[in-house]
Amino acid sequence: MGEVLAPRAFIQDLVARIEARRTFGRHPLWLEIADGKLSGEQLKLFAIQFFLQVREFPRAVSAMHANCPFPEERMKLAESVYEEETGRLSGCNQPHPELFLRFGEAVGLERAEMVEGRPLPATRALIDWFELSTKQRSFIEAAAAINLAAEGQVPGAFGPMARRLQKNYGLSREAVAFWDIHELADADHSEVGDHIVVRHATDAAIQARVRDALQHSLDAWWYFFDGIQAAI
Repeated sequence: MGEVLAPRAFIQDLVARIEARRTFGRHPLWLEIADGKLSGEQLKLFAIQFFLQVREFPRAVSAMHANCPFPEERMKLAESVYEEETGRLSGCNQPHPELFLRFGEAVGLERAEMVEGRPLPATRALIDWFELSTKQRSFIEAAAAINLAAEGQVPGAFGPMARRLQKNYGLSREAVAFWDIHELADADHSEVGDHIVVRHATDAAIQARVRDALQHSLDAWWYFFDGIQAAI
Protein backbone atom coordinates (compact mmCIF):
# COMPACT_ATOMS: atom_id res chain seq x y z
CA MET A 1 0.00 0.00 0.00
CA GLY A 2 2.92 2.34 0.76
CA GLU A 3 3.20 5.18 3.22
CA VAL A 4 0.94 8.18 3.42
CA LEU A 5 2.28 11.29 1.69
CA ALA A 6 2.19 14.73 3.25
CA PRO A 7 -0.20 17.11 1.42
CA ARG A 8 2.55 18.94 -0.50
CA ALA A 9 4.16 15.69 -1.66
CA PHE A 10 0.77 14.26 -2.59
CA ILE A 11 -0.02 17.35 -4.65
CA GLN A 12 3.31 17.06 -6.47
CA ASP A 13 2.64 13.39 -7.17
CA LEU A 14 -0.80 14.07 -8.64
CA VAL A 15 0.42 16.99 -10.76
CA ALA A 16 3.30 14.90 -12.11
CA ARG A 17 0.89 12.11 -13.07
CA ILE A 18 -1.40 14.55 -14.89
CA GLU A 19 1.49 16.15 -16.77
CA ALA A 20 2.94 12.77 -17.76
CA ARG A 21 -0.34 11.59 -19.30
CA ARG A 22 -1.81 14.87 -20.53
CA THR A 23 -4.07 14.33 -23.55
CA PHE A 24 -5.05 17.98 -24.00
CA GLY A 25 -1.94 19.64 -25.35
CA ARG A 26 0.19 16.52 -25.85
CA HIS A 27 -1.65 13.74 -27.66
CA PRO A 28 -0.51 13.49 -31.30
CA LEU A 29 -4.08 13.98 -32.53
CA TRP A 30 -4.50 17.11 -30.41
CA LEU A 31 -1.31 18.50 -31.93
CA GLU A 32 -2.42 17.63 -35.47
CA ILE A 33 -5.71 19.43 -34.94
CA ALA A 34 -3.94 22.47 -33.47
CA ASP A 35 -1.53 22.57 -36.42
CA GLY A 36 -4.37 22.51 -38.94
CA LYS A 37 -3.41 19.13 -40.38
CA LEU A 38 -6.87 17.53 -40.40
CA SER A 39 -9.06 17.61 -43.48
CA GLY A 40 -12.62 18.83 -43.18
CA GLU A 41 -13.96 15.28 -43.01
CA GLN A 42 -11.42 14.27 -40.39
CA LEU A 43 -12.28 17.28 -38.23
CA LYS A 44 -15.94 16.33 -38.52
CA LEU A 45 -15.22 12.80 -37.26
CA PHE A 46 -13.34 14.26 -34.31
CA ALA A 47 -16.17 16.68 -33.55
CA ILE A 48 -18.81 13.94 -33.51
CA GLN A 49 -16.87 11.77 -31.08
CA PHE A 50 -15.90 14.70 -28.87
CA PHE A 51 -19.51 15.86 -28.72
CA LEU A 52 -20.67 12.45 -27.49
CA GLN A 53 -18.59 12.76 -24.32
CA VAL A 54 -19.35 16.47 -23.92
CA ARG A 55 -23.05 15.59 -23.85
CA GLU A 56 -22.51 13.11 -20.99
CA PHE A 57 -20.12 15.18 -18.89
CA PRO A 58 -22.81 17.25 -17.09
CA ARG A 59 -24.37 14.02 -15.85
CA ALA A 60 -21.04 13.00 -14.33
CA VAL A 61 -20.83 16.31 -12.48
CA SER A 62 -24.44 15.90 -11.35
CA ALA A 63 -23.69 12.43 -9.99
CA MET A 64 -20.74 13.86 -8.08
CA HIS A 65 -23.02 16.50 -6.56
CA ALA A 66 -25.53 13.86 -5.49
CA ASN A 67 -22.84 11.77 -3.81
CA CYS A 68 -20.87 14.60 -2.22
CA PRO A 69 -20.82 14.47 1.61
CA PHE A 70 -19.13 17.87 2.01
CA PRO A 71 -21.57 20.85 2.09
CA GLU A 72 -19.20 23.52 0.76
CA GLU A 73 -17.97 21.31 -2.07
CA ARG A 74 -21.55 20.33 -2.87
CA MET A 75 -22.44 24.00 -3.39
CA LYS A 76 -19.52 24.38 -5.80
CA LEU A 77 -20.67 21.32 -7.71
CA ALA A 78 -24.22 22.67 -7.85
CA GLU A 79 -22.82 25.79 -9.52
CA SER A 80 -20.81 23.61 -11.88
CA VAL A 81 -23.88 21.61 -12.91
CA TYR A 82 -25.84 24.83 -13.38
CA GLU A 83 -23.10 26.25 -15.59
CA GLU A 84 -22.79 23.04 -17.62
CA GLU A 85 -26.53 22.93 -18.25
CA THR A 86 -27.27 26.64 -18.72
CA GLY A 87 -24.05 28.65 -19.22
CA ARG A 88 -25.55 31.42 -17.12
CA LEU A 89 -22.68 31.79 -14.66
CA SER A 90 -20.11 32.34 -17.39
CA GLY A 91 -22.47 34.62 -19.30
CA CYS A 92 -22.53 32.53 -22.46
CA ASN A 93 -26.15 31.59 -21.60
CA GLN A 94 -25.96 28.32 -23.50
CA PRO A 95 -25.60 24.76 -22.21
CA HIS A 96 -22.05 23.59 -22.81
CA PRO A 97 -23.15 20.74 -25.11
CA GLU A 98 -25.02 23.36 -27.16
CA LEU A 99 -21.81 25.37 -27.51
CA PHE A 100 -20.10 22.31 -28.89
CA LEU A 101 -22.96 21.63 -31.30
CA ARG A 102 -22.35 25.12 -32.67
CA PHE A 103 -18.68 24.31 -33.10
CA GLY A 104 -19.67 21.16 -35.01
CA GLU A 105 -22.01 23.12 -37.23
CA ALA A 106 -19.19 25.59 -37.93
CA VAL A 107 -16.99 22.76 -39.24
CA GLY A 108 -19.77 21.57 -41.54
CA LEU A 109 -21.77 19.03 -39.55
CA GLU A 110 -25.51 18.80 -39.33
CA ARG A 111 -26.80 18.82 -35.77
CA ALA A 112 -28.36 15.38 -36.25
CA GLU A 113 -24.99 13.92 -37.26
CA MET A 114 -23.66 14.76 -33.81
CA VAL A 115 -26.75 13.99 -31.75
CA GLU A 116 -27.21 10.64 -33.47
CA GLY A 117 -23.51 9.83 -33.73
CA ARG A 118 -22.33 6.34 -32.85
CA PRO A 119 -19.51 6.22 -30.30
CA LEU A 120 -16.30 4.48 -31.18
CA PRO A 121 -15.26 1.79 -28.63
CA ALA A 122 -12.82 4.14 -26.90
CA THR A 123 -15.48 6.86 -26.76
CA ARG A 124 -17.91 4.43 -25.18
CA ALA A 125 -15.23 3.36 -22.69
CA LEU A 126 -14.65 6.99 -21.65
CA ILE A 127 -18.37 7.64 -21.21
CA ASP A 128 -18.74 4.42 -19.22
CA TRP A 129 -15.86 5.55 -17.01
CA PHE A 130 -17.69 8.82 -16.31
CA GLU A 131 -20.58 6.80 -14.92
CA LEU A 132 -18.53 4.20 -13.07
CA SER A 133 -16.20 6.73 -11.43
CA THR A 134 -19.02 8.99 -10.22
CA LYS A 135 -21.62 6.38 -9.22
CA GLN A 136 -19.69 3.31 -8.12
CA ARG A 137 -16.56 4.81 -6.59
CA SER A 138 -16.22 7.03 -3.54
CA PHE A 139 -16.72 10.76 -3.92
CA ILE A 140 -12.99 11.40 -3.42
CA GLU A 141 -12.14 9.00 -6.26
CA ALA A 142 -14.76 10.63 -8.49
CA ALA A 143 -13.30 14.06 -7.77
CA ALA A 144 -9.85 12.79 -8.73
CA ALA A 145 -11.19 11.26 -11.95
CA ILE A 146 -13.39 14.17 -13.05
CA ASN A 147 -12.11 17.39 -11.45
CA LEU A 148 -8.39 16.68 -11.50
CA ALA A 149 -7.78 14.25 -14.36
CA ALA A 150 -10.36 15.65 -16.80
CA GLU A 151 -10.96 19.32 -15.95
CA GLY A 152 -7.39 19.59 -14.67
CA GLN A 153 -6.05 19.16 -18.20
CA VAL A 154 -8.13 22.00 -19.64
CA PRO A 155 -6.55 25.25 -18.34
CA GLY A 156 -3.70 26.28 -20.59
CA ALA A 157 -4.83 23.95 -23.37
CA PHE A 158 -8.33 24.94 -24.50
CA GLY A 159 -7.70 28.67 -24.92
CA PRO A 160 -4.71 28.14 -27.22
CA MET A 161 -6.68 25.47 -29.11
CA ALA A 162 -9.45 28.01 -29.72
CA ARG A 163 -6.97 30.42 -31.32
CA ARG A 164 -5.43 27.66 -33.47
CA LEU A 165 -8.87 26.54 -34.64
CA GLN A 166 -9.63 30.11 -35.67
CA LYS A 167 -6.31 30.52 -37.46
CA ASN A 168 -6.01 27.14 -39.16
CA TYR A 169 -9.64 26.31 -39.97
CA GLY A 170 -11.06 29.80 -40.52
CA LEU A 171 -13.52 29.63 -37.64
CA SER A 172 -15.07 32.63 -35.94
CA ARG A 173 -14.65 33.56 -32.29
CA GLU A 174 -18.25 32.52 -31.71
CA ALA A 175 -17.64 29.11 -33.28
CA VAL A 176 -14.89 28.30 -30.77
CA ALA A 177 -16.75 29.62 -27.70
CA PHE A 178 -16.90 26.10 -26.22
CA TRP A 179 -13.12 26.02 -25.95
CA ASP A 180 -12.82 29.52 -24.51
CA ILE A 181 -15.55 29.01 -21.89
CA HIS A 182 -13.87 25.86 -20.59
CA GLU A 183 -10.47 27.50 -20.38
CA LEU A 184 -11.95 29.77 -17.71
CA ALA A 185 -14.58 27.58 -16.07
CA ASP A 186 -12.47 24.48 -15.49
CA ALA A 187 -9.66 26.37 -13.78
CA ASP A 188 -11.98 26.89 -10.80
CA HIS A 189 -12.80 23.19 -10.51
CA SER A 190 -9.36 21.69 -10.87
CA GLU A 191 -6.86 23.69 -8.81
CA VAL A 192 -4.92 20.93 -7.08
CA GLY A 193 -3.33 22.83 -4.23
CA ASP A 194 -6.49 23.37 -2.19
CA HIS A 195 -8.56 20.63 -3.75
CA ILE A 196 -10.88 18.52 -1.64
CA VAL A 197 -9.06 15.39 -2.83
CA VAL A 198 -5.88 16.59 -1.20
CA ARG A 199 -7.62 17.73 1.97
CA HIS A 200 -9.41 14.44 2.55
CA ALA A 201 -7.02 11.81 1.16
CA THR A 202 -5.22 11.60 4.49
CA ASP A 203 -4.25 7.95 4.70
CA ALA A 204 -2.30 5.62 2.45
CA ALA A 205 -5.33 3.56 1.41
CA ILE A 206 -7.35 6.58 0.24
CA GLN A 207 -4.34 8.08 -1.50
CA ALA A 208 -3.81 4.82 -3.37
CA ARG A 209 -7.45 4.81 -4.55
CA VAL A 210 -7.14 8.43 -5.63
CA ARG A 211 -4.03 7.62 -7.69
CA ASP A 212 -5.82 4.67 -9.28
CA ALA A 213 -8.88 6.73 -10.24
CA LEU A 214 -6.71 9.56 -11.53
CA GLN A 215 -4.59 7.23 -13.64
CA HIS A 216 -7.60 5.34 -14.99
CA SER A 217 -9.13 8.63 -16.07
CA LEU A 218 -5.93 9.91 -17.69
CA ASP A 219 -5.57 6.64 -19.59
CA ALA A 220 -9.23 6.68 -20.69
CA TRP A 221 -8.79 10.17 -22.17
CA TRP A 222 -5.60 9.16 -24.00
CA TYR A 223 -7.25 6.03 -25.43
CA PHE A 224 -10.28 8.13 -26.43
CA PHE A 225 -8.00 10.22 -28.64
CA ASP A 226 -6.18 7.08 -29.82
CA GLY A 227 -9.54 5.70 -30.98
CA ILE A 228 -10.41 8.81 -32.93
CA GLN A 229 -6.95 8.97 -34.48
CA ALA A 230 -7.21 5.35 -35.60
CA ALA A 231 -10.64 6.01 -37.15
CA ILE A 232 -9.29 9.08 -38.94
